[in-house]
Amino acid sequence: MKTDQVATELEVRATEALKALLEQVSAIKLKEMQRQSPPRGQAMEILAHIDVFGHSHTLACKVNLDTRPGKVRDSLRKLQDSAAHFAGKATPVLIAPYLSPEAQALCKESQAGFLDLEGNARLSLGEVFIGKRSLHQHSAAPTVA
Repeated sequence: MKTDQVATELEVRATEALKALLEQVSAIKLKEMQRQSPPRGQAMEILAHIDVFGHSHTLACKVNLDTRPGKVRDSLRKLQDSAAHFAGKATPVLIAPYLSPEAQALCKESQAGFLDLEGNARLSLGEVFIGKRSLHQHSAAPTVA
């Protein structure tokens, strides 16, 4: 089950990347992070409970391997639904190995945060905004002619 192994490695990397991003901002204190394994075939979810300048906030994150625009839109809809069920402030966040500028724009339009493992991130948490842009150029997989 190589796919399961890849998914597990991505989940670990996504959790570590989210922690690292949050630790870069002194106004944000991570209270608790939970990884939830959903039914087979669905994206893993991470819930991060944080304080932003002393105010409680939840990050409802979904980890996606597939970042084609249609899949990103579907994930964003699911994230919005999930975030709406939390009491208080909740921000939907999409985490992926790489998010193209188009996928990043979809997140922004949906008022969702994003984080990719290439070093790009955007989170708006009330008084705090985190924006990171990687200068690394993501290369597409080589094509075979």
